[in-house]
Amino acid sequence: MALIVVVDDDIMIRTTLREVLELNGHTVLEAAEGDACFKHFETARPELVITDIFMPGKGGLETVFELSHHWPEIRIIAMSTGRPGVHDHLKLANTFGADRILPKPFNTKQVLTMVKELLATEKQVEQTVPV
Repeated sequence: MALIVVVDDDIMIRTTLREVLELNGHTVLEAAEGDACFKHFETARPELVITDIFMPGKGGLETVFELSHHWPEIRIIAMSTGRPGVHDHLKLANTFGADRILPKPFNTKQVLTMVKELLATEKQVEQTVPV
């Protein structure tokens, strides 16, 4: 199956997602914030990143932007709680390169469906042609 990185400062969410994804055949790496996520790219090339938006250190919006800029083929799910204004942040994450947005709370079936859909399709990467 796929190599997936779960990025969230909440250890319970990371653990739950890791367990659910591993039960479905995926290999999962964890990170508590964006900089830790990028360390995984030194030794592996994940196919999918699931990241929270609000985290200490490098937050989710910056993480989504940098991932989509440096590795445009990586599929990204951005997630966050239903705090006021969060939906705007999730939309912004989508603009920055997230393929899907996932408001918290969510159920594991929603996550597995998104993961399956994203992994089943090839990500459309815009090619720029030199002039």
